[in-house]
Amino acid sequence: MQQAPFVFFCRPGFESDCAAEVQAIANACELAGYANAQTDSGYVRFFLFDEQSAEQFFEILDLDDIVFARQWFWAKAELEKMSLDDRISPIIDVCTDVAMAHSVLVEHLDSNEGRELSKFCKKFSTPLTIALEKQGLIHDDSEFRLHVLFIANDNCLVGYSPVERSSAQKGGILRLKAPKQAPSRSTLKLDEAIQTLMSRKQQHQVFRLGNTSADLGAAPGGWTYQLVERGLQVAAIDNGPMDKKLMATEQVEHFKENAFSWLPEKSVDVVVCDMVEKPSLVANLMATWLEGSHAKHAIFNLKLPMKKRFQEVADCIGLICERLEEEELKYHWQAKHLYHDREEITVYFRIK
Repeated sequence: MQQAPFVFFCRPGFESDCAAEVQAIANACELAGYANAQTDSGYVRFFLFDEQSAEQFFEILDLDDIVFARQWFWAKAELEKMSLDDRISPIIDVCTDVAMAHSVLVEHLDSNEGRELSKFCKKFSTPLTIALEKQGLIHDDSEFRLHVLFIANDNCLVGYSPVERSSAQKGGILRLKAPKQAPSRSTLKLDEAIQTLMSRKQQHQVFRLGNTSADLGAAPGGWTYQLVERGLQVAAIDNGPMDKKLMATEQVEHFKENAFSWLPEKSVDVVVCDMVEKPSLVANLMATWLEGSHAKHAIFNLKLPMKKRFQEVADCIGLICERLEEEELKYHWQAKHLYHDREEITVYFRIK
């Protein structure tokens, strides 16, 4: 008998990468399972072969550890051909048989078909939440988050995720508005990275007045803008021109030099990098900065090839980890295919 699937949201077009990563996690835990993924659907279903394996998988999965997934949950039921007059009752029936939830997310996929359900999901969320509360199925002390993922207006998957190991954002998407003063929309990638990959404590330690930073491949200044807004002094490294408004802040010093060879005279608090270069070159550059104590924190993008993207990510991060371990440095890292990323992932490394 086929077990209920685990559901992983991802960027449309990256289903095979997400599936490969989830399969690797299961294999590492010696759990037998397989993925079902349709191109451009925006999600992956992953099946375990028995209930015990599924329960083990549920206990170990953590969104922070998965690069290509934005959100995940264990589906307990799929409701199909629901009556359009009453979609709440069958959802409540599923929840009554499972567990109370801390909160509920009514979600849709980030695909073309999924986005058409956006307005419906927003309208449906409040009455469903009220109905669940009346049935005593919502409780602040619950460790689980309820997910209701609509595939169509009469078809949804209902399931749960641990509150501490999944996203509180619908679809796992942190939606941000591009600042009018920012030189480019790439600024959103660093903004999302800081909020997603760093704890509040780490953000407070790094992004405060008096701290220093370096932006490699900075022009015209989309990422520099985020550093300036957070009070940092920035060394902007690029042969191209920087935005005049950024330079007028007097927080930016522009070095027209090669970002692959420039190093600061004194170590900086954080180095960032968003260059269109081979991912292995960027990975080696970041390893040089970290192992040489030129920065304790690094946030950078790896531009991915068209094929075997998961393997490329594993190779690049493995390269950095190996070099840091050779220097006997303790470190933490996290990587994510962010909402504002495209053919790239964003990586955060911190030297402990």
